[in-house]
Amino acid sequence: MNMPDGIMAESGMMAEKSLGSLVDFGADVLQMVSFRLSGEDYAVDVMAVQEINRLSDMTRVPRSPHFVDGVINLRGKILPVINLRKLLGFPPLSVVTEEMRMIVVSAEGSLAGLTVDEVDQVLRIPKSRVEEQKDLGIGKSLGDIIQGVAHMEDRLVTLLDIGKLLSVRIA
Repeated sequence: MNMPDGIMAESGMMAEKSLGSLVDFGADVLQMVSFRLSGEDYAVDVMAVQEINRLSDMTRVPRSPHFVDGVINLRGKILPVINLRKLLGFPPLSVVTEEMRMIVVSAEGSLAGLTVDEVDQVLRIPKSRVEEQKDLGIGKSLGDIIQGVAHMEDRLVTLLDIGKLLSVRIA
């Protein structure tokens, strides 16, 4: 499902408890915003996502890490824009496509924009379908920002830990 400018919930048959505008699917279900990078599926916790925007002009910052494309002014707040393709070791795209988006995320008081190839949907993932990072044997390089991998019906979805991902940009 393509979601150009917003987040849409995937329909399902799970018991729901309303919490104002939020829905609680229980402690055994993760709600994740899924997106694509270089043909692969990734997701981040929906509670870390502030908004999803089209890519906009940004200001480059000298001597910033190679995966920081620059900074933007988002309603008076200056935030770094992290190119997830570069951070995860994929080759950067030479052109900006219509599907590309910036996911604005927050963790522990830090805000950042994450550029992705396209945003897909909100997934409800039973925790029983997730292989945690420590069980994957990835090692320390970027394994720390990977929370785990979810076994979906027809694909694998890599779950990213926003708190650890945002701490990588400072290091």
